[in-house]
Amino acid sequence: MRLLDRYIARESLKILLLCLVVFMGVYVIVDLFEKFTRFLEAQVEPALILRFYLFSLPTIFTQVLPVAVLLASLLTLGGLARHNELLAMKMGHVSTLRIALPCIGLGLLASLAAWATTEYVAPRTSERALNIWRTQVRRLPAYRIARDSDIWYRAKGDRFVHISLIESRSGLIRGMSIFDLSPGFDLLRRVDAREAAWGAGGWTLRTGYRLDLDQAPIRIEPFRELGVALEEGPEDFARIARSPEEMSYAQLRAYIERLVSSGVSATRYRVDLEAKIATALVSFVMALIGVSFGLRTGKAGVMLWVGACIPMGFLYWMLLSLGFSFGRGGILPPLVAAWLPNLVFGSAGLLSLWRLRG
Repeated sequence: MRLLDRYIARESLKILLLCLVVFMGVYVIVDLFEKFTRFLEAQVEPALILRFYLFSLPTIFTQVLPVAVLLASLLTLGGLARHNELLAMKMGHVSTLRIALPCIGLGLLASLAAWATTEYVAPRTSERALNIWRTQVRRLPAYRIARDSDIWYRAKGDRFVHISLIESRSGLIRGMSIFDLSPGFDLLRRVDAREAAWGAGGWTLRTGYRLDLDQAPIRIEPFRELGVALEEGPEDFARIARSPEEMSYAQLRAYIERLVSSGVSATRYRVDLEAKIATALVSFVMALIGVSFGLRTGKAGVMLWVGACIPMGFLYWMLLSLGFSFGRGGILPPLVAAWLPNLVFGSAGLLSLWRLRG
């Protein structure tokens, strides 16, 4: 790496780290103020609040990283322009694209870091943060979610429910088992069903059998349909099931395969799957935009371009929401829906850099 590259990369990295600390700190403070009343009502200890936010940091990091990369690229090159360093480099026959390369490379590294965090760190830490929020703050019943997305749920009384697969939109359950236990935790009754559907009368189990162990002899009764008195509805089970954001890419892909093999539409989840890669590359796209802005700043134009970042960020997230809505509604293919903002802004950034070549 040339001396000039190291200098630009070092300056950009310093600004990036500063922006990350500031943005993550502001995020935590704002979120703490929003949740402060809930923490007080639940009488949560400060140490537990600290643990909650420590487990939330990886997710916060991935959310604020693109904005930090955008500002780091813009402010780095804007600072060079303000001190006439950019002009000196151009007079030394260094092309604008060559000057921008360290910032673009840093954006690519940031995207790789976002991908690694989303894939390997955030799913585990966000699950632990969510567990603290649900069980310690909201005082909801404890639950366990296995790595393969199976759900174990303790219902009211001495009843446990196991769900193999739930489709959150329709509330349809594939593979449901209900275990009724005695106060001494002896198994009294077990019901297994191939699927369960929610209706006006509650849950209806279809195609399964009922095993009664509290009678002699033990009785096994097959059934085609069986109504069960279970107070929890689809929203209760869907609430404790992991969302796509809480799954890694491999886990979400496996979940989609299970949905498809069960005959359930997985279109909305395919959009989320494509979005995992697309959103990881947002930092790289923001670096392209930041560089194209930074190379255009004059001595007093940095803050003007910083102000332009606000409506641009709003437009990006508007396109992202629009693409997700169209993709989940089946109007756009999942690949196009997830990559729409990156295609638009990435093309704009590359075109802008191409015009600055020389």
